[in-house]
Amino acid sequence: MWSLRMVDRLFCCRPFTPILIGICVGVTISLIVTNVRIENNCLENISVLRDSFDRSHNIDSIFTEDSKNLQEENTEDLSDYDPRINLAGKPHSAKKEPQTLIRPRYLSTELGIKEKNFVAVLSSIKQIPSLGLAINETLAHHVSRLAFFVEVAGTDKLDVKTLPIVGFKDSQQGLLTLHTLKYLADKLAVGYSYFFFIKDTTYVDGRKLDNLTKHISITENVYMGLPGTHPTSNPSVCSLDSGILISSSVLLAISPLLETCTEEFAFNSDDEKIGLCIFKALNLTCQSQLQGQTFLTFNLDAHISDVRQLEKAWESQPELSNALTYFHARETAYFFMLNKQTCNVALQNIKYSIREMEASILRLAPDAPGGLQAVTWPVGYSPPSKQDTRFSVLHWEYFNETHVYFDTEHSAVKPLAGPHLQDVEDVINAAVKTVLKESPELKYLRVSSGYKRFDPTRGMDYILDLCFSDPVKGKITLRMEGCRPITHVDTVPMPYVTESSIVHIIAIVREEEEFSAAEKFVASFGKNMMAKSDKSELHLVLFNQNTGNLKALAQTLNAQYKKMGSKISIITYKFSGSNRSALDFAAIDLISSKMEPGALFFLCSPFTEIYPDVLNRVRINTISGWQLFSPIPFAEYNPDVSFPGSSKSEALNISTNQGFYDLHETQHISFYMADYLSARKAFESEQPLVKSDHDLQGEFSSPYETILSMFTRMHQLHILRAVEPHLRIRYHERKCETRRCLQSFLLSQGTRSQLAQFALDRESPAVAG
Repeated sequence: MWSLRMVDRLFCCRPFTPILIGICVGVTISLIVTNVRIENNCLENISVLRDSFDRSHNIDSIFTEDSKNLQEENTEDLSDYDPRINLAGKPHSAKKEPQTLIRPRYLSTELGIKEKNFVAVLSSIKQIPSLGLAINETLAHHVSRLAFFVEVAGTDKLDVKTLPIVGFKDSQQGLLTLHTLKYLADKLAVGYSYFFFIKDTTYVDGRKLDNLTKHISITENVYMGLPGTHPTSNPSVCSLDSGILISSSVLLAISPLLETCTEEFAFNSDDEKIGLCIFKALNLTCQSQLQGQTFLTFNLDAHISDVRQLEKAWESQPELSNALTYFHARETAYFFMLNKQTCNVALQNIKYSIREMEASILRLAPDAPGGLQAVTWPVGYSPPSKQDTRFSVLHWEYFNETHVYFDTEHSAVKPLAGPHLQDVEDVINAAVKTVLKESPELKYLRVSSGYKRFDPTRGMDYILDLCFSDPVKGKITLRMEGCRPITHVDTVPMPYVTESSIVHIIAIVREEEEFSAAEKFVASFGKNMMAKSDKSELHLVLFNQNTGNLKALAQTLNAQYKKMGSKISIITYKFSGSNRSALDFAAIDLISSKMEPGALFFLCSPFTEIYPDVLNRVRINTISGWQLFSPIPFAEYNPDVSFPGSSKSEALNISTNQGFYDLHETQHISFYMADYLSARKAFESEQPLVKSDHDLQGEFSSPYETILSMFTRMHQLHILRAVEPHLRIRYHERKCETRRCLQSFLLSQGTRSQLAQFALDRESPAVAG
């Protein structure tokens, strides 16, 4: 109705349009007539004035001379005049300088995103090695940050170096609480939403603390804890024994008054120092309930006299399991026992919530698309991924209790070991336990067969055929299905690295057959690295070899690219032993004395074709004191098998017919010299460090196959292995001394179809004859 009425009003206005136009025209005509009359009157007045002026000043002669001058000026040629540009005072400067916007480094800084909880533990130097460590182990992984605050005297020394500790030196003792408040207000108040103050005798359930702060709005001033009774203070203050939770807004509000509070409340208790200062700044008292959340605590002294009573009293006293903090825990045994009990409670709550969610899914499934048939097992987890093409089919691995079969296309059988064996044992034990729980009369015999596969969308899937002995039916086989789902994916923080490091490439020439390959490697390095100003240096190590043409070629390239930042050096050593696999250690040991600990090394083979992209990934993926990088190269197949009768290809392209990614090749590895020296020092008793050529005389061997095998024993270092398309190895004959080398050599002969065709071609002349 409203729109129709508006349309009707618009149509009603149309008859008035000609009238408005007529009025406007009339007004315009009258104005024109009036202007004409005014103009005529002005002309009459001008003529009268001119007659009077002519009679007194003879104006005719004046007008005549001016007209002549004007005509003469108009006859002048103006084409010879050049234009003049006046640049004085130009360009004009802006009255207001534009303000440049400086963006912060992190998005969280610009948006004002804060960390959630900061826990401040008021402790002492004597208690940190015992109670401090217990608090750190049970609470630190549940909160954003935890730190200990202590008073330090002149002679106090602290042996614990792994904990974050802030010490205050003050001649007036007893002001630790106010010093801590001022430190947090000045340095950390802007970065955290809540600050939780406890003593070192207080155990905190970190899960409940995180849940409490998640359900409280950060826009409200929070001063929360257990209200205590203090005869010297009128307002209600929170007890520090049970813990005090304050928001960052409260901490910033009391920051200007901390010096005044230090003078006024110097002789009050620690609880009152915090509470009275907050009351003075915000007129805020302690609260145990806020926005539907309750702060619960438990006094261990009032109910528990010994830690052995704690486990017995847990089920009889419900307030124990509901508490957020437990104070007066004077021994480390209290912390670990409380941590055990709270973890059990959390585990039971998680299992209960899982059952509730499963029941809810099954209850709602009939009304959902697909019905109950669309519900996957386990209930609530992602369904198995669908394979669109034959190339995306997930591979099932067949296994029994001791071996795995056909885990790769190149392996027939392999014994289970390490985490793979532990994984299979866990699955079998869980399946047997489930069957015996439902049918206790059965007796487990063995695993008939098992299958497992990794699905990136859900985790590990298992199918087990278990043999049992039934008292009635005899031997029976039950098929069980298992799943180890992917639950929590965490991001591993990595140190910051850049691509500006100089990479020292080490290529070792062991045999005479490798000499020609080394010449091609040096020429390739000059073309791909030195000519492109890549920050890298090549160290070519020769054992029992003459430099030959290599020295002249290296000198030529060094002189040609002298200003490019790269160079080539050739080093020769004498070696009389027979173990060629130990030469990697010998070469790096001898070079280490000439290099700085911060030097970045990349060990490779002279048969390698290397490109700048490889060194960039070496710089990014190799982190000093943290991670090593071992790229998996693309290895060429035997040209006589892959391309029989044709000339050797100049370019080695990434193709399934030309080569494969050699997982058994572990010689290529990048590391920092400091990490290498640390590993050599740790295992020096097994393999002494080579300091000169004299140490190479006689039988020199190593207990490790490669340098990578030595680094695998350094548990503090991560090892990253990844395929590297720009790292390619030409086919070459080799003298293998290790099992990995032999497997690599056998796989490099060609694909199955190529080997079959090669065998047929060799047999065909005999058949024809």
